[in-house]
Amino acid sequence: MFLLIPYFVAILAMLSTAAVFCWRDARYRGKSPLAVVGLVLFTFPVGLVAWLVFRPDPQPPSTRREKFELDNYRLQ
Repeated sequence: MFLLIPYFVAILAMLSTAAVFCWRDARYRGKSPLAVVGLVLFTFPVGLVAWLVFRPDPQPPSTRREKFELDNYRLQ
């Protein structure tokens, strides 16, 4: 029983690391982070490999959603 606890902790660490990586990578590439993370976690580890193989090229900064900053929307 006690030997299973480290196994579950390791699986949880891998899933959370994959989720954070996919969230950031999806935002960088202009895709929906929620959809990518959902698919990767639902089909882990095959989904993670599929995302790494078939992910799109990064979007230029002007077309991807950046963090909201008020200075970008102030009237000059």
